[in-house]
Amino acid sequence: MTDYDVLLEKIRALGMDYRWAGMFVKKLRDDENAFPVADVEKQRWALERGFYPGRIELYGLTEENYRDYVPDFQYFMLHPMNNHFLKWLDKTTLKYVLNSNGCEDTMPAYYVYVENDLCGGRFTYLMDCPTDIPKDKDFLWNLLQKKRILAMKPNSGTSGGLGFIKMELRDDGIYENNKPIDMARFEEIRDTMRNYIITEYCHQHHELAAVWPDSECTLRVIMCKNHTEDRYALTSWSCAVSYARFGTSINGGASNLSSGGVGVGFDFETGKYKDFCIRYKRFTPDGKWLLDKHPDTGIVWKDNGLPNWSLVRDKINALCQHVSSLDYMGLDIIITEDGMKLCEINSHPAIDYEQVMCGPVLKNEKVRAFFEHKGISKWDGNLFCQAYLESQK
Repeated sequence: MTDYDVLLEKIRALGMDYRWAGMFVKKLRDDENAFPVADVEKQRWALERGFYPGRIELYGLTEENYRDYVPDFQYFMLHPMNNHFLKWLDKTTLKYVLNSNGCEDTMPAYYVYVENDLCGGRFTYLMDCPTDIPKDKDFLWNLLQKKRILAMKPNSGTSGGLGFIKMELRDDGIYENNKPIDMARFEEIRDTMRNYIITEYCHQHHELAAVWPDSECTLRVIMCKNHTEDRYALTSWSCAVSYARFGTSINGGASNLSSGGVGVGFDFETGKYKDFCIRYKRFTPDGKWLLDKHPDTGIVWKDNGLPNWSLVRDKINALCQHVSSLDYMGLDIIITEDGMKLCEINSHPAIDYEQVMCGPVLKNEKVRAFFEHKGISKWDGNLFCQAYLESQK
């Protein structure tokens, strides 16, 4: 049995970023619950190569193919992969960064930033804030009445556990993530939000709504800057991971896998879906976590794909060129009827289940060269293995 507190201390002692070490150990705990490995020799084999033991089942790891997959320990040790331009990825800052050079239409309208506790949760009115609404304690309610639906999201982190909120006004009342609430709950959210951005709610393309209508499909696209020894060369990018996340009947107002959604990989060049999607095992009462269709609507993935994809792909490439001082980005995107909206950019996105949906990341030669340049090979999985063995009780 693993003593996770001991393991956390040892992982931090190896030099892993303090906060990221906590995430690394939590994900290991999740992996041991989802994909337990009783065979000690198999455990050691995975650990020595930098993988959580459960990746043997998740990825189908063998001696022949494990080098094609990004290992867990090495990936976390690479944090941070972006330089000081990382500050651009703060959600509020990103709106300003993308407000030029043809990228203006990629971001939703920004109405309000709710400051943190140091500023007392003060409302800062942003560039797209309606000018005809009085700036007082009823502002949020009046904004909701005007727009009928709003997106409310943490600027960073989880901001007290509220998470993403879809706030909607329908004829029969107020809804928080598709669940009816009363005015007291609305006022509680208004009064307790800190470090939050209130923006336009972006509606998905009708073809995506046909797959799942109750929450917006969000794409996760991870882009790597291609390494070159020519310091004067024009920047170019490669896609490491591309998949779509759809909501289900069990995950309310979001489409993320951690709350019960499903993810299906797609080809970055064509937008065509892979033949299967995945969902986390803890949301599968029958144990089937690989599915050839949406678990509720029955939409089959094979031979289907994303709408507007060529337009969206070109916009992604243009966006990468615009922020080319960054090296590694996980873009979260909603495809709309006439284009796309960017929800946020992650600086070090997850890359575990993604390698099931999209295939082993290091099989792409340009992506492998990127990770080699970042130093993935200099970290020895045996360090992780030794720390893990010393944390057993």
